[in-house]
Amino acid sequence: MATVLLCDDELMNRKVASKILKKEGFEVVEAVNGEEAIAKLQEIKIDLILMDLMMPVMDGYKATQLIKEDVNLSHIPIIIISALSDREAITKGLKLGANEYISKPFDITEFILRVKNAVQMSELQNKKNEKDIIYILSKAAEYRDNETSMHTVRVGEMSALLAQKLGWEKDDVELMRLAAPMHDIGKVGIADAILLKAGKLTDEEFSIMKTHSFIGHEILSQKKTPLLKLAAEIALTHHEKYDGSGYPNNLSQEKLPLSGAIVAVVDVFDALLSQRPYKKAFSLEKTLEIIKEGDATHFHPKIVQLFLENLDDLTAIRARLSDA
Repeated sequence: MATVLLCDDELMNRKVASKILKKEGFEVVEAVNGEEAIAKLQEIKIDLILMDLMMPVMDGYKATQLIKEDVNLSHIPIIIISALSDREAITKGLKLGANEYISKPFDITEFILRVKNAVQMSELQNKKNEKDIIYILSKAAEYRDNETSMHTVRVGEMSALLAQKLGWEKDDVELMRLAAPMHDIGKVGIADAILLKAGKLTDEEFSIMKTHSFIGHEILSQKKTPLLKLAAEIALTHHEKYDGSGYPNNLSQEKLPLSGAIVAVVDVFDALLSQRPYKKAFSLEKTLEIIKEGDATHFHPKIVQLFLENLDDLTAIRARLSDA
């Protein structure tokens, strides 16, 4: 459900617009001037701003300017709603960054359509931007590690398959497809001497290596969107083990998020079957033996069972997205 910030100093205007918006299923947050609107934006996730121009304390022009100059707020679409008919005034608001303009009194049907269109366009743009962010961060992680780009893609595809088999909703499966490749993004914060070391890590080096889970979670937690929230959860938990011996928080059994439990299995599966500068590829037989040995100790038994039931589909994904 989208949330609209309605900024207008006239109580009656707010009541009318709020009633219309709520009837259409929107959450509505009200502000009486630009200063209060900006304060609300710091506290609440807003999807669209309806901004009056002529208000006391801080008018709509100044508020629009400040919002569009703020890197954390500039993505929110703004529709100016004002009784002003001066073309110069309208143009000024649009030049400051407002997305469009509706004159008061407005036609209810037009008002609803414009609001819905603005929210939908914003959602599409934000999803595109998120996908761009995911791609860029994934590429950055690849350049810092011995993994291949196809490894991260395969982890995403295989994780999505298992999420689907678990009965996740279609949108959540797609989030898994996009989020799972980010599981090791925290390795960008690990020194090359440790990350690229060919031999076995010392205890001290391994302790440092384990911090990539926290680092990844921190990187991906900067914005609270469904995609980045899931990616952050996976980054933090994909090295946890069912028996509680994993890291970083020693989570066990049902405390393990299924997202991290899924990625834990498919990440190991794909890594064992892949050749790396420091190891040869394991056979499928040996790889399955290792995963079965980890059932209910390293790996969540529900995910292991699901993995084995869908092995043919998983190996088909590896064949389709091979490194060759």
